[in-house]
Amino acid sequence: MDARVFTELHRPLRAVPLLTEVLSRYDATHAREVALYRSWLAIALADANEHEQAAEEARHVITLSAEVASDRAAERSRVVLRRLRDFPEVPEVRSLLHEHGHLLGA
Repeated sequence: MDARVFTELHRPLRAVPLLTEVLSRYDATHAREVALYRSWLAIALADANEHEQAAEEARHVITLSAEVASDRAAERSRVVLRRLRDFPEVPEVRSLLHEHGHLLGA
């Protein structure tokens, strides 16, 4: 919960280590929870100007969200994509948006 709060407060230096630790302990069979935590990690990385890493995490979020029937995970995918739209000059972000921008709708 602390990591989510730090992410929402745009405190990536606090959020990233906590999220990384949580994800290192999470069982991959909990795809929905992993997708949600990775979505917060992607946002925190974007806030830390680590756009390439944020795009990589976003790919994981999108993949995991597609594997589970979760409206919340799907919405988090869209939140991450919307956040990354601020960085179209980053090749990894541009590629991600090209491949998955359709998830944002019109």
